[in-house]
Amino acid sequence: MIHRLFAFLSILSLLAAPCASAQQAGPPRDNPYDVIGKVFAPFWSVLLAATKSPNQACTMTIEITEVSGRLPKQMAGATLKAAVEFPDKVKLTAPVLGENITVCRNGDDVWALPGAKVEFLLSQFKAKPPPTRKTKTPLYLPITAQQAIFLPALFTIIKAEVAEVTPLNGEDCRVITAGLMPEMAKAAKAEGFRAQLWVAPGYLPRRIVITQPDFTATVDIKDLRFGPALVPATWQPPAGVTDIYHSNADMLDAVLFVVMNSLKMQEGDAPWQSAKPPKTE
Repeated sequence: MIHRLFAFLSILSLLAAPCASAQQAGPPRDNPYDVIGKVFAPFWSVLLAATKSPNQACTMTIEITEVSGRLPKQMAGATLKAAVEFPDKVKLTAPVLGENITVCRNGDDVWALPGAKVEFLLSQFKAKPPPTRKTKTPLYLPITAQQAIFLPALFTIIKAEVAEVTPLNGEDCRVITAGLMPEMAKAAKAEGFRAQLWVAPGYLPRRIVITQPDFTATVDIKDLRFGPALVPATWQPPAGVTDIYHSNADMLDAVLFVVMNSLKMQEGDAPWQSAKPPKTE
């Protein structure tokens, strides 16, 4: 569940990147479904290459500001740095066991460092996801480019007739609260799911709050940048480093799973003992 939560948060954050030309004088006040659509749309070129936008890469910083319920309290305050580039590159750096661990997919090659620590985590976690489903995209998304157009229709907006505006870190943000449409929520057994999206002028995502009956998580999005491509060195291990774990794209989900379930924890916390096996579809 923790792996799925952060996969969702990371994907939602990436999808929420705006076009530089979409700046506004104030927070968006249009129909909330239109706001969600405009927030999601620009980054299909990063994840699905479904638009004519030249921007096929982005970098961002994600800060987990608050957690509660069954999410480990150690996760609060964790800062993650992420990079994605279409068609098959993704990189994540996160604090684990007292230092930063970096996981990178570069085509069919997956590398992570420090390698010894990654191998230790993989050996300790008994529950790991099945092999990654290989695709021609950086992250596996269970939707097509055509289906993505209808993504806003999957949500039920709470108080859709009210344009709620709240200040956040010196900016006025449109706050949209939504759950899943009833049929989908029932099928996914997620009737208690709620998400709050804080949108700054220009359809810029600033905060995502996820609420489930047994946990909450607040994530702030910072330093969001995008462009045609990142420098090639982004996807290579640093020069001179030899302690590197190497595998193929099949292992990406497993490595991300053990890292995300160990955020900010020390070895004595033994996160591998409390991690639940991911549900298979």
